[in-house]
Amino acid sequence: MGLAAKFFAIILIFASLLGGFALEGGSLISLWHPSELLIILGMALGAFLASTPVAVWLRTLMFLRRYFSGDRISKALYKEVVMLMYDLSRFARAEGMLAMEKHLLEPAASPIFAQYPSVLRYPELRDFVASNLNYLLLNPPQSEDFGGLLEMQIDNYMDALQEVPRATGKVSDWLPGFGIVAAVLGVILAMGLLGGDMDVAAIGQAIGAALVGTLTGVFFAFAIVAPFSHAVEVMIRQERALFEMVKVLLEAFEHGVSPNLIRETGKQLVPPELEIDWEK
Repeated sequence: MGLAAKFFAIILIFASLLGGFALEGGSLISLWHPSELLIILGMALGAFLASTPVAVWLRTLMFLRRYFSGDRISKALYKEVVMLMYDLSRFARAEGMLAMEKHLLEPAASPIFAQYPSVLRYPELRDFVASNLNYLLLNPPQSEDFGGLLEMQIDNYMDALQEVPRATGKVSDWLPGFGIVAAVLGVILAMGLLGGDMDVAAIGQAIGAALVGTLTGVFFAFAIVAPFSHAVEVMIRQERALFEMVKVLLEAFEHGVSPNLIRETGKQLVPPELEIDWEK
């Protein structure tokens, strides 16, 4: 989903909630209770931090940036990966595998990698290519299960990324409960207004504020956090597809496939919806 589409979806969510409430004659100001937000979102954040390691915090921030800055897996990245593997294969054929060592040990300083800025900005992918080509340099080709080694690396990386939607999915499950906690606190405050000189209007407002707590918990659970968790899962599936393509190209490199065939194989593995113009 493009960045503009995401913002449209978020606006649609809030407009549907607030617009529908206003059309029913509700006062929007009656939904504004900062204390409820503090209780619910503060508890949700605290529970998230308490239940996950720092590495998951950092990956969650990474996915938040990606969510609001556009898709990381782009046409340019796919095209650059295919052409990088093509150029590396050509270089190995022309200069020999040993001549590739300096490019693989320091890809950030390599003139070959420098032609592909999208790959350089993706350190996990860059290192996946460089380290595994270096592995082929240090080991006789086809001496071990190279494909199995690549698959294990991909699985380990994807398992680490999956910790993010697992954690945010838990937060989505917990938010309605935190909303109930806020609602109970509101009811306790409303009960404190009961007495000889009861102000019925004040009691009604207090109970209404308590119910907003329940609404807020459910709203953030199912309209904000759950969609974000699903979006992260989609991003992870896109990353796996990219890494699986690179795995095939690395295996082709290992088996001595020609540079032109490596390039054509890569073209066939690009998701069709990207519609890359290979002539440019």
